[in-house]
Amino acid sequence: MSFTIQASCPRFTDIFDRDAENLSDAIESSFPLLTENVVIKWNYVPILLSYKYDISIMIDDILEILEVIKEDSGTKTVYWASNTFAHVWHLSWDSTQLVINAEWGDIAGGMELLLQNSGNVTLKRQSFVSEWKRVLRNLITALVKSGYSEDKLPGMKRLVHEYEAIESEGNIY
Repeated sequence: MSFTIQASCPRFTDIFDRDAENLSDAIESSFPLLTENVVIKWNYVPILLSYKYDISIMIDDILEILEVIKEDSGTKTVYWASNTFAHVWHLSWDSTQLVINAEWGDIAGGMELLLQNSGNVTLKRQSFVSEWKRVLRNLITALVKSGYSEDKLPGMKRLVHEYEAIESEGNIY
C-alpha cells in the first residue's frame, strides 16, 4: 500500500488580508486560484488538492491528525470538509503503523472508482507524518510572504510547531 504527497512549488499572492480571522482564511488569501496543487497519491491513484480552496479548509483537520497520532495508539475519523474533497478517513494506529480506511465520494476526473477499488493504506506512522512536512513548509512560506506572523495570526504558532516537530520530509523530497 502506498501513500505519498507531492507538495509541488505553488505561487503565492503576497497579499495580506486584514479580514482573515483564522489560519484557514489566511491560507486562502495567500494562494492564487491558478497555481500548482498538492498531489496525494493513494495506492498510486493521484488526488489533486488546491492550496487555496482545499488545503485552506482542511488545515485544522490536518494539524489535528498530526497531533493525535503522536499518541502510542488510537483511532480517529476525519470528515473532510472541502466540497471538492468531501470524503471520510478512518485512521487507526499503534506505536509504528498507521492504517487509513477511506470512504470515497466524488473525485474530479472520475477517479472515485479507482480509489474505491484501491483499498486501505497501511504505512509507518512516521512516514505518513513526513509526507506532510513540505506541504506545511509551503503554507508557512506563503503566510510569511503575505505578511502573517505567529503573534498576529491565530493558529500559525500551531502550524509552525507541527512543521518543526516533523523530523524529515516525505519519500519524494
